[in-house]
Amino acid sequence: MAPPVDVSGLMWAIGLLLIPVVLAIPMKITWQYWIGSGHEGTEYRGMVRQIIDSGRQLSPFRATLDDLARGLRIAPSRQRLIEADLLHPLSLSHFLILPALIIFPLAVIVALPVIIIGFPFLFLVEYILIKNRVLMNILKLVETWLHWQVIHIPKPHRGAELTKARIGEFSQHVVHFAQVPQGTFLGLFAWLMVHWTLKTDSFWVELSIAVGLYIFLLGILSVINNAFESDLVFVDPSKGRLVPVDQWLESILKPIVGIGLLFLIGRNLLDEARGGNPVLFATTVLSLLYGAAIVGIAYRWGYSLWRGTRVKSIFEAQIVEGLAPLSYDLTRNKGRIDFRVRMTMQERMQVISGLSSNQMSFDELQNLPTSDSADIIPDNPME
Repeated sequence: MAPPVDVSGLMWAIGLLLIPVVLAIPMKITWQYWIGSGHEGTEYRGMVRQIIDSGRQLSPFRATLDDLARGLRIAPSRQRLIEADLLHPLSLSHFLILPALIIFPLAVIVALPVIIIGFPFLFLVEYILIKNRVLMNILKLVETWLHWQVIHIPKPHRGAELTKARIGEFSQHVVHFAQVPQGTFLGLFAWLMVHWTLKTDSFWVELSIAVGLYIFLLGILSVINNAFESDLVFVDPSKGRLVPVDQWLESILKPIVGIGLLFLIGRNLLDEARGGNPVLFATTVLSLLYGAAIVGIAYRWGYSLWRGTRVKSIFEAQIVEGLAPLSYDLTRNKGRIDFRVRMTMQERMQVISGLSSNQMSFDELQNLPTSDSADIIPDNPME
């Protein structure tokens, strides 16, 4: 006969696990209100969204957008923050782990051994996947096996002036933080898998094995994410689909990690409620969640700033040489979708690097199609 379930302890544990969700919802609402507040900010945000929704890059409109921001008396740092929020939006999952940033300076000292051990492994993964062209050959195999084709469609922020921001500027933190939840939940998933399968009496043995597994998975994910910043897209002609390569990887990981987390947390909670301490388990889960977030933030900030651009450049050169993809434009104008080949990927990369010399006028900006989801601009109370 199965032991009885400690209902009281189970309810307390569930309540503890729901605390990040309860905190995340008002934080997300506050963020959306703050980033889009004010007539000037909303007007500039609506204009940037108009360009993005049309499928164009921001770079050809940079001079016009800068003039508009100056006319609206928006500081350059605030201007870059608005663009970063539109180009790299933060979802509810980002605010689930946001409290980790509050304790980051202190907690990073505790997580330092994991970070120090993990960085050499990153270089090993980079050597295998990038230097030995393994990742490029994997894409070539996917292209062959699934009868897909790899093409290049530049994202709206390519050539944008966000790179002019200082490393410590808030907009740069938003850009890097946008990638953190993926690695964070992967770390929690690694520990839950070890805890469920091994079921050892020693927490530290489980933690050591989980840390090793987390370093292995996070290292592979970090290198691949930096390489996949190359704006590559899978085309499935048989089903009429365009699948960005980075989103294709995310579509594989999300169901596995997301459903796996729910299953493993639920299963372990019931086991603890029958013969353990569910409250202690919930506290451990929250501690590991924020601990994984701290390690993930350090990996993202450190590796992306140190090696990210170089890894992306090497991978792009390999793709150009091995696959020679064509670069396309996917734009919308007055309800008409225009999808056409423009040039090779190599030529497009050269064009993007010199986009600042080919600026578009304010009239062309005004003629861009307006999205149905465009922000509602309030009346200016000063007029």
